[in-house]
Amino acid sequence: MKRILLCALSIGSAFCQSAVGQTGYGVMGVPPPGYGTPPPPPGYGTTPSVPAYPNALPPSSVSSNVTAPPGYVDPYASAPQPGQVSSYAPQGVSSYSAAPTASGAYGAKSTAPNMVNFNNLEAYYRYMAPNHGGLNGANTIGATLTVALFNPLYLKFGASWGSGDGGGVSGATRANYDFATIQAGAGFHTSLINDRLTFVAEAGLIYASLKAQNSSVSFSDGSIYVRPALRFTPLDWLELQAGVTVTSADRYDSKILDVTAYFRLLPMFDIGVGGDFGDTTRAFRTSLRLRW
Repeated sequence: MKRILLCALSIGSAFCQSAVGQTGYGVMGVPPPGYGTPPPPPGYGTTPSVPAYPNALPPSSVSSNVTAPPGYVDPYASAPQPGQVSSYAPQGVSSYSAAPTASGAYGAKSTAPNMVNFNNLEAYYRYMAPNHGGLNGANTIGATLTVALFNPLYLKFGASWGSGDGGGVSGATRANYDFATIQAGAGFHTSLINDRLTFVAEAGLIYASLKAQNSSVSFSDGSIYVRPALRFTPLDWLELQAGVTVTSADRYDSKILDVTAYFRLLPMFDIGVGGDFGDTTRAFRTSLRLRW
């Protein structure tokens, strides 16, 4: 009996040593690794990928999924669709945009050169009709040069020459006559209300000479003149001008009212039509004006 019991104990001890040598757990109460803890989330222990934005600038071009920077926005317009906003202003877009102005609206700034300038050369043809009954009309040509000084001053120079026929009672006596003028003056200009309306005032000297054959209507007269005027541009291609010239002349026009309309043909070239109405003569003229 003792031999049988010792054999059983020997077999059980060998079995236990074999089990402990194979696993090492479960015999002495030690749990296996990870027993009782939840599994880690997917990707745990790997390096995360960081997107380039915002560490890099967003795309500069405006595409279907990139919205342009905000400019002028109509408060009554529908809200835009959400999307990425580019930090770069696309070409032609400003963040300080103003409300658009209707094209051709009165008072609006224009990109065209202003017709009212004080650097120009004007050549004209003028038909002058003296109020004296013994003289017929004279065909006259002339030119004026305007040169701008420091704002708002300018200089003006001009000269004209013409010839006509003299007439007598029932045409019994007829004689030719020559008429010439020379002018030099200075003036200043200033805007009224807006840039489209300009007030001009100039003063200077004018010399007029009329020489007729077989007539007592000849004279030479030098005088001082003063001319206030208004220059108005209701349209970018149209200038209206009106002025009054007052002189100290005795035998020539002491007061002349002049009106002229200039029409822009090219960016720096105009054509004008107008008239002069004085107490001694009246005239109608057409002119070509070059501005720079």
